[in-house]
Amino acid sequence: MINWFIEKENKIPLYLQLKDLIKYYISTGVLKDHQQLPGVNELARQLDINFDTVRKAYKELEKEYLVTMKRGTGTFVNLSESSLPDITPETHYELDPLESARILIRRMLRQGMTLPAIEKLVQKAITEVSWDEERQYLIFTECNMLQVKEISAILEEYLSLKVRPVLLTDLKKALTSLPKSKGKLLAIITTGFHVNEVQGLLGNQAVDVHVLVTNMSPETRRLLEDYRENAHFGFICRDQKSIPFYTDLLKSELGRDIKFSSSTLADNSKMRSVIEKADALLVTPPVFKAVSSQAPDNKPVYNVLDRVDPMSLRLLKDNIFHINRS
Repeated sequence: MINWFIEKENKIPLYLQLKDLIKYYISTGVLKDHQQLPGVNELARQLDINFDTVRKAYKELEKEYLVTMKRGTGTFVNLSESSLPDITPETHYELDPLESARILIRRMLRQGMTLPAIEKLVQKAITEVSWDEERQYLIFTECNMLQVKEISAILEEYLSLKVRPVLLTDLKKALTSLPKSKGKLLAIITTGFHVNEVQGLLGNQAVDVHVLVTNMSPETRRLLEDYRENAHFGFICRDQKSIPFYTDLLKSELGRDIKFSSSTLADNSKMRSVIEKADALLVTPPVFKAVSSQAPDNKPVYNVLDRVDPMSLRLLKDNIFHINRS
């Protein structure tokens, strides 16, 4: 049973509310192809509105090729691809731009996409076009490719700017070999662990370096807090000097004096011992993939820095757009 409703107190015109409701039901599959909509008078009585309001909503949907109004028969959902006019390079510029957009969106709806998915796709297209036009970009660099790619994708979506993922070991080469035609480099972003290293690699190059904070996600913290008080954790990271720092970090995150043994990824024999004794394994991003591949299937592996801090993202955005304005 379809729930037909509109909000009469809403400032949005009633016919637009009804039109959007029908589009939502079509995009989510509540209304199927060829399904008949309620008659104009019937739906007007049900919603206690003027029948011209319903007729106008139906007419608007027909213009967008979503329904077909058949005299004497009724109004039907029409998701047939053949009902859409073809858009070719020759005809594209003859159509009204809004009409062209409607046709393309209808085509995506017919392919099974939802309106929110289409909206996200359109926004991505707009962002990419703006990259091409403005040719401004950022570099995110870290010491492992998994983290580089994941965080670069987060930054692109949040900042709506092109972000090039570059491994720390490749940063100097990337900076010297990048042609000017690729655009303007606004800044380099890295985590606090590598900011001094990045600045050292830059030398005399005048490029802003920004720090992005990563920390433990609430979801991971809750999972770790569920372990019993005497649980034994294994901690594995890339280098020995990081262990004291992470010891304090984990105690602070979990709010208790946790028991764990530690090892570096390079110390194979000790790492195997740590994995064997631990109830669960805690690892840093650079070693997450390697440890996960070596740990038994029944041994959980948790990345202790699996989230980009939201406040850090907001500060970074403010700083980046300050650069753009200056």
